[in-house]
Amino acid sequence: MRTTSFCKAAYAAALWCCAATGFAVAHVPDAAPVQDLGVSEVSVDDGYKPTTSANYTEITSDVWEGKALSAADLLSTLPGIQSYKQGGLGSFQTVSIRGIAARNILICVDGVPLNDASGGAVNLGSIDLNQMEKVEVYKNNVPAKFGVSGVGGAINFVTKNAVKKGGRVLAAYGNHNTWEGSFQVATPVTDSIMFASSFATRHSDNDYEYTNRNGTQYNDKDDYTATRENAKFTDVSGNVQFRMLHGNGYFSTLSVTATHAESGNPGKEEQQTKVAKFLGQSALVRYGFESVGYFGETLFLNGGVSARFDKNISSTYYPLDHIGYSNSRYIEYGAAVYKVAPEITAEWTPVERLVGSMRLAGEWERAEARGDSKDWAMDRFTFLGSGDLYYQIFKYGGLGTEGSMQLLKDHLDKGEFVQPTGTRRLEDAEDRDATVSGRIYSRLGAAESPLTGEVSIGRFYQQPALMELYGSYPGILSNPNLKREKATKFEASGLFRLPGGQTDFRATYFESHIEDGICWVILAELLRAENVGRSRVRGAEFELNSTPAKFMDVVLRATFQKTEDRSHSNTYRGNMLPGEPERSYFAEATFHLPLGFDFGWASEWRSVIYSDRANRMNQPAVATHRANLAYNPFEKTRLTFSVDNITDEKYRNFYTPFPMPGREYKFTIIQGF
Repeated sequence: MRTTSFCKAAYAAALWCCAATGFAVAHVPDAAPVQDLGVSEVSVDDGYKPTTSANYTEITSDVWEGKALSAADLLSTLPGIQSYKQGGLGSFQTVSIRGIAARNILICVDGVPLNDASGGAVNLGSIDLNQMEKVEVYKNNVPAKFGVSGVGGAINFVTKNAVKKGGRVLAAYGNHNTWEGSFQVATPVTDSIMFASSFATRHSDNDYEYTNRNGTQYNDKDDYTATRENAKFTDVSGNVQFRMLHGNGYFSTLSVTATHAESGNPGKEEQQTKVAKFLGQSALVRYGFESVGYFGETLFLNGGVSARFDKNISSTYYPLDHIGYSNSRYIEYGAAVYKVAPEITAEWTPVERLVGSMRLAGEWERAEARGDSKDWAMDRFTFLGSGDLYYQIFKYGGLGTEGSMQLLKDHLDKGEFVQPTGTRRLEDAEDRDATVSGRIYSRLGAAESPLTGEVSIGRFYQQPALMELYGSYPGILSNPNLKREKATKFEASGLFRLPGGQTDFRATYFESHIEDGICWVILAELLRAENVGRSRVRGAEFELNSTPAKFMDVVLRATFQKTEDRSHSNTYRGNMLPGEPERSYFAEATFHLPLGFDFGWASEWRSVIYSDRANRMNQPAVATHRANLAYNPFEKTRLTFSVDNITDEKYRNFYTPFPMPGREYKFTIIQGF
């Protein structure tokens, strides 16, 4: 039996990872050196490792800690990503990537998808960044390790882990009675077991002031200042993790995560609610293992199983909340979703300059009614196989490919589902064809090359979600005949590094053609998912990272894109896609001052966007600015004061039901130990 201690084994694993990373710079897809946005100097020695793939960006916790940034705010600082918010802390938030809507983007926590049976976008407002170590962003495709299922890319939030001994406490307070608190600790239990735990909570009254236009868009004389009501938000989350070294050299990890969130549903700006509310609960249990190397460390096996539960319920009462219901009884509806997903992955290097990986996974997903919805239940069984292969043809170039296959079977257990002809029982689910996705790519340049590049083209598919096929909520029609969405995507990028490694410049051209996009349309005052979306997105991203002097870091980013609705309807054809600006810019400068002070300034600007497919509801160009001042009195102590939306920008379109907060302040203290 092996007697290697956890620390020795972890050290050896770290050395192996460093060696593998060095090899992966020119050889491994999506494992190239990453952009650590939390480091102050742009140099390899100091931790900044710009990726040779414009498809991938990694953001560390240094970027957001102490700043008034939500998950959506953080992601929208990257080129090609747009954010959408429906209010203050905890409000519904999503992002789009390169013109592709949020519902088509895979959102994961520790590699476990959060997307559920409803088919809607994942609410990023429910993610507490205080629980996260880093965020991985894949813009062009969903990588093989996640199954390559989806047309819009992937975002993976990685929680604090049980690898490094230590801990920290965070406390923050801001206006509108907004406060945050978190605690993390990691410590060895024995020589072979590492324990980590974290706890976090957030709260805001969200009682900010806004301009109520009194239901008249073009008459400013009757506008008045109102205070947001019934918008209070509170959530609590916790995580426990054990990382174990076994006698045969294997590592295994057991983690349990749970969250509970409650919030009011404030209603429209001129029609505030009193008692409407939302309740969300989730739990995730995951066990995974990592093998030692086989066949001279040319083969590594990893695997595991995860079980997830989510419940979301909305409620209101008509006499107190006049939000349009035609009856006076208490209304509560929602759904519970259960998921179980086993998986196994293999990474191998069969011959020199050839590397690859493969993943096999299954998933059982069950959705059930909650609240006043008529009793219903649906099951989906999915099998996923995915893999990638990359061959370094010569020192300065190579070819790679990745692909996936998805097989699924739906089952309608019970319940009445809404049809255009009325409500009736659907006995059987429609059969779905197998889905195959993939892309090929070529990389040019070695790790030490001042100029590197990548070109890729891929064809991706995404199956409709259960609740899009078999509408279950009140007012939602079933459409079992929905087709899968399709996308053809092309990307070409280049990265240029100036001598000395203090400045790098990246440029990317991207193009996507979407077919059979799923949109919700109104039929006789009811909603039904239809394959009416057809669009084309073309654009370019530019990014400059530089340290012109030891005391200053600069980041400049820009996105130019043309989004075009190409559906057959004359009403929409040729229009811009909703929520997508033609131009957006981001600039940030950080100054490292004497006596342990840091000062940062960031500005964002976007051009006009439209809220609807007909391009009749426009929101004007918006510029926002934020600043933060940080002080490090001791080695493990950091104090930060931040101001968001300095110019107090509050404008939102007349038809947007959720007014946004104006200027916000936040004070944060972080103490490590």
